[in-house]
Formats: sequence, C-alpha cells, structure tokens
Amino acid sequence: MLKKDNKVLVAITALNEGKNLPQILEQLRGKYDVVVIDDGSTDDTGRISKAYGAVVLRHLWNLGQGCADITKFKYATNMGYDILVEMDGDGQHDPLEIFKFIEKLENADADIIQGSRILGSNYKNAPLFRRTFLPYYTMLLNKLTGYNLTDCMCGFRAYNVKVIRNIQDVFDQILEPQYLAAEALIRFSKNGLNIVEVPINLKDRKTGRSYKGFVRYGLGILRAIIRTLLDKNLSKGPITN
Repeated sequence: MLKKDNKVLVAITALNEGKNLPQILEQLRGKYDVVVIDDGSTDDTGRISKAYGAVVLRHLWNLGQGCADITKFKYATNMGYDILVEMDGDGQHDPLEIFKFIEKLENADADIIQGSRILGSNYKNAPLFRRTFLPYYTMLLNKLTGYNLTDCMCGFRAYNVKVIRNIQDVFDQILEPQYLAAEALIRFSKNGLNIVEVPINLKDRKTGRSYKGFVRYGLGILRAIIRTLLDKNLSKGPITN
C-alpha cells in the first residue's frame, strides 16, 4: 500500500495519434506529469505532445506496444516516480478516471491496478475480438497466473513504481515486442505481484484506426503466451520488497 501525495506519471503510447492526442493532453495538462512514447509516428504526434507540455520519448521507427511499454517503465523508475499510469493515445480512455487508479493503488493491497471494460462500460461498438476471444484469453491467463481478472488486455493501468523497480530484470527478459500484456501478466504472477481491477468507461475512437487487426492480434497473444511459458528464464519465485 502506497503513502499519500505520490509523484504520478501518466504515460501514453502513440502511433500516428496526432488528431486524438490534443483532447487527452488538454485534460492532463497541469494535473500530472506526462510522457508520450512516440513509437515511430509519421504524423505530428511528437510536435503536438510537446506543445501540450508532455515529455516525448521517440522511437525512430515503430518497435511495437511491448517495446514502448518497456520504455515507459524504465523512464518512470529512472525519474523517481511513485505511480505510473498508462493509457492509450486513441482517446478511448477517459483522463477523468485516472483518480480511480491512484486512489485504489493508495488504499488497496495491490501492486498493479488493471482497468476493466467488462466491469465498466464495454460499449456497443466493441471490436469483434473483445466480444468473442477476450473472455477465453482472460480465462486462460487467469488459470496460468492465479489472477481473477475480467479483462486481461485493457491498456488502462496503474503501477506501484517501487515494485516495478524491484523487478527491472524482468524487462530485460521480455520476448514479445508487440503483444506484451499476456507475457507481462505471466511474469508479474511469477514474481508475486498482486493485481486489482477497477471498472472503466470506454469511448469510441474519434479518428484514425487501430493497428492491431483481428486475426493478427489473436494469434499474437497466443504466441506471446506460448513463448513466455517456454522461456527458461521465467522467474520461479516471488520478489522481496
């Protein structure tokens, strides 16, 4: 459980989200420190992010969601933050809900707070993958990890950075450059991290498109699970704080 008055960083991974970012960054400006991981965008994602006061960490080419996550984890630990909140750059996550993650992390016995679209608003235009395959992947990952989650792939999360700092070697073992969520859950469970969910309300993307695809996304998650389970470096014991 964290103390109050924590130093909070909001991290956003963005690939060509120049049209969606202003509505997000305007709501964050003056409230939180913000870092945008510009994962090889070809639009003005970086320029717009800087204009709204965000720190921009740019990948020269698109490395994938997983690599962007590692970048934000290392930045948060190196810069001395207490809480890392990660959200998507497509405008579907509501910045006004960040407080729920912070309060839960400060008051619950948890290392990670996971947003749940299932407990909250799964909205009528939810992608086919979420409506069909997500429940089965969540069930599988719960069985593999011992967690009791309803939404294993939601990208709206908060982390106790002290705990992340204690397991930094885990990020050097990451195998999956794109579909990191499944691999991370398995590795976090092997290191004894506790995860608690909070309901979130998802909005429709206003512009642009998702780069995940349907079949590619589903197969990517399955590949990540198999590769992680076969990794001889997969930790066997819990961390010690």
